[in-house]
Amino acid sequence: MNLSDPDESNPQMTPGLAEQKEEDADETEEEPSEMIFENLKGYVNRSDADRISQQGFYGARLDDGRLELEPIEILHLLERKRITLSLPDGTRIGAPYIVKTLLPEDPNLWVKYLVFRDLRSRGYAVRQGFGGGIGFRVYARGDKPGVATAKQLIYVMKEGNPISLHDLNMVTDAAVAARKNLLFALVDQNGEVNYYKVAQTKLRKIGENTNDE
Repeated sequence: MNLSDPDESNPQMTPGLAEQKEEDADETEEEPSEMIFENLKGYVNRSDADRISQQGFYGARLDDGRLELEPIEILHLLERKRITLSLPDGTRIGAPYIVKTLLPEDPNLWVKYLVFRDLRSRGYAVRQGFGGGIGFRVYARGDKPGVATAKQLIYVMKEGNPISLHDLNMVTDAAVAARKNLLFALVDQNGEVNYYKVAQTKLRKIGENTNDE
């Protein structure tokens, strides 16, 4: 496996000022929507679901018309002042409550959020990963989750926490099997996010004939 620097010529993941401001350009002065936090998820009623979903960029639509959101999506919407958050009994809560509640179950919650926020600031639709170490699925610009398929898989890492060879093999094999590009998102001690491409290679023994028979 070859861990290489990000390809700056690749427009899919190359940072830029225009990309980083893309999501901000969609901000409006609308009143925030009410969201209920229950069973570690957020729920928006059907009357506000379309506005919060932003054509599939956030949440999953339930059969009753409500929008169900993951904790990282909740944190992002709170930061953007798109929602207000309450418990089912009406108690008003904020981001600190979400973080305090989720951290015991997911110690990397904040690191994952920094990656999610960075990807969204570049204009990408982002969905939760499917396990096996894959943190997120990222869609090409203009593609909608549920209609198109994700083009890239993101493995989230924190500086100073190395990945084992076993886990590296596992996530690389998962990406190859899914026919997706694999990127490592490395969050440094300052909260900055850098991306690295991961490619799979086959090592041969010294002196082994590489010519096809």
